[in-house]
Amino acid sequence: MRIPKVIYLTGAPAAGKSSTTRMMAERVPSLLIWEYGARLTDHVMRKTAGVAGQDDLRARSADVVMPEDVAEVDQALLAFVRKHRSTNHVLIDSHPVTKEVYGYRITPFSLRQFQALRPDEIWVLYASPEETLRRIGADAGGRPMVTEDEARTHTLLQASVAATYGMSLGCVVYMFDTTAPRDELINRLVDRLL
Repeated sequence: MRIPKVIYLTGAPAAGKSSTTRMMAERVPSLLIWEYGARLTDHVMRKTAGVAGQDDLRARSADVVMPEDVAEVDQALLAFVRKHRSTNHVLIDSHPVTKEVYGYRITPFSLRQFQALRPDEIWVLYASPEETLRRIGADAGGRPMVTEDEARTHTLLQASVAATYGMSLGCVVYMFDTTAPRDELINRLVDRLL
């Protein structure tokens, strides 16, 4: 194994983050994945009665997730990365841009926090707006249905956050099209680790 890397992975909903990280974990058993949405869901469920799970959290989003919830989960993430960065590859699956009934909300790391996270690389997964709509239609998982224009805007906003993070650290940002053949995509990502 190479020197362990910390990878910050992001992308708009239905970009393929969860399925891609699962497949990577099958190929790299020592890969530790911090799935931000799942951790945030657990945090909110412990704190707030009436949140039934991640699909419910996605559907209700800003109605139940407060900025202080995000800040607390951010601190837990920083502690996790500090603990594991020298022994394992760590992949952080996160998306600070959420689609809300009024438009979009961005709850990013502060640049100071992102500097403490110190990722080695930033990866953005994306799909075309048409593919995004097809994926949400096939399995919404609590995600709201969006228009092609909204899907495109969400992807661009997510990429702009990643680019800002990259510029703040002088860290390379890689963008991967998840409409590529799945095995080809997974091979390319795994090769960046091994």
